[in-house]
Amino acid sequence: MITRTMLTDQLDLYHARLEMALEGITGEDARRVVAKPLAPIVWQIGHLAVVDAIYVQRGGGSYTVQPSYDTLFKPGTGGEAEYPLLGEVWAAFSDAHQALRALVKEADLARPLQHPAGAYTSVGGMLLYACYHRGYHAGKIGTLRALLGKPLPMVPPARR
Repeated sequence: MITRTMLTDQLDLYHARLEMALEGITGEDARRVVAKPLAPIVWQIGHLAVVDAIYVQRGGGSYTVQPSYDTLFKPGTGGEAEYPLLGEVWAAFSDAHQALRALVKEADLARPLQHPAGAYTSVGGMLLYACYHRGYHAGKIGTLRALLGKPLPMVPPARR
């Protein structure tokens, strides 16, 4: 059984891993399209902010991102664009992260909720899927780092 603590721990883990994945990334690096059709690093973080805000809303919360982010970072976008500064986009993602953490505390995790493509069937399932989604984009950022010639950040060993 997935607990609120487990969900919060996983959300926090991937927030920290994404932060580590940005170590040594300059603003220029973050915007650079290194291999089409891969979206740049800043897009990966902005996309997570947008989607996490959608998760909060689907779960019954009221968090939103800046209106321009919905268009700039929605699924299916990416490539060359006038992206905001990476620090600003990271702040939006961190705010969405806090809103998701608050949702974990308050939401009825068993409440039925259908993902448009069938990825989950409850609010708790959606929150678990949010962790998977973050991991997917952390992997994308790792690939982009490699293509930029940046070393992969060291992940600390798991605590026991």
